[in-house]
Amino acid sequence: MFDFTLCHTLRKGHFLGPFVLGLILICSTACQSGKKPPSLLSADDPLPDPLVMKDGRRVTRLAQWDARRKEMLEDILAIQFGHMPDEIPAIKVRSMEVDEATTTEHSLRRIAIFTTGPRQDITVRVVLVTPRTGKGPFPVIVKIGDDHPDEAGVNRRGYAIALVDTGQLDPGREGHDVVGPVQTAYPDLDWGSLATWAWGASRTLDFLQTLEEIDTSRAIVTGHSRTGKAALLAGATDLRFKVVVPNGSGCGGAATYRNYRAGAETLELLTRENRWLFWMHKDIRRFVGREHALPFDQHFMRALVAPRVVLSNDGYEDVWANNFGTQVAYQGAQPVFDLLGVPRHNMAKFREGGHTFNAEDAGVMLDVADWYWNHGSFPESMNNLPEPDYELKFFPFVEARP
Repeated sequence: MFDFTLCHTLRKGHFLGPFVLGLILICSTACQSGKKPPSLLSADDPLPDPLVMKDGRRVTRLAQWDARRKEMLEDILAIQFGHMPDEIPAIKVRSMEVDEATTTEHSLRRIAIFTTGPRQDITVRVVLVTPRTGKGPFPVIVKIGDDHPDEAGVNRRGYAIALVDTGQLDPGREGHDVVGPVQTAYPDLDWGSLATWAWGASRTLDFLQTLEEIDTSRAIVTGHSRTGKAALLAGATDLRFKVVVPNGSGCGGAATYRNYRAGAETLELLTRENRWLFWMHKDIRRFVGREHALPFDQHFMRALVAPRVVLSNDGYEDVWANNFGTQVAYQGAQPVFDLLGVPRHNMAKFREGGHTFNAEDAGVMLDVADWYWNHGSFPESMNNLPEPDYELKFFPFVEARP
């Protein structure tokens, strides 16, 4: 007998159509063998409290937050992403030339090449797109990944964009753990691809600090999907990024491991050796099926951005990227922002549609940045959660969880 309950994935009233049909067909086959694939399961476990120290003390004062932040970040790097170099290497600009073929009336596109690393053995190519009108220096978006959906629109609003090609840092191809230039330059470190990309975003910001037309005191970091995960990590580790915008980042990004609805990518799916285990630190795989034992979840990543601004952008139909888990992480980080006196700096935006980075997402990002730096009106329809009635749960602190 077929017995299957499809967990709620979208807001009430959304038409699930082919998605539901596909899940039912897959589940029917799975149930014949007595098993359900991981992507058809749902989980909703309590979260570790970001305001409880590892020794059990509750963080109630601002003076305690730095110590709590430090231990949170260390756990996340040691288990999930691996460690980055302690020393910041010099950068040397090798060339910067105008790309005449793609420069437009709104945008000046230039190709910059710089080197970095312990022996200047890492070459980084950045596409810098700056407004052709208006007065600089311009605030800048460091986009991890070599594309952006609305360069002209961003430039018209007075922002520059720096596009970082991740392939030159670490190839990151599915099922192929290729040691890229960054890991080659630092062979003693345990970092995965996501950490190398985040590190590359920070080195790009170093480069941008050499340019008079760029105001790096107003720097945004963003990325979509896999590079959205890296953008959140860059924001957690580099305090110079004042606005941090993971877009559709899902598992390993802005969404929790403990909480997901049917159809979402899980830790088990993400970290298979024939998929993306090498994006992460290898130890994260040990927590497959026992995510409850992690000393953190991704609400810690959001909390590490505080008191700066974090904005997650997601689609209501992007079930694979675990929009429910992103909601839970947003809710789980809120106590930290409240403690630090910046409750509105933790933001989650959900829109119609699926797994994409589009002009609407870019516009929301700039609306938030304008509000933050220019003290304009707070963006409309923010924190419009897919499950607004969901009640967050923290588990009671115990010194060691099974």
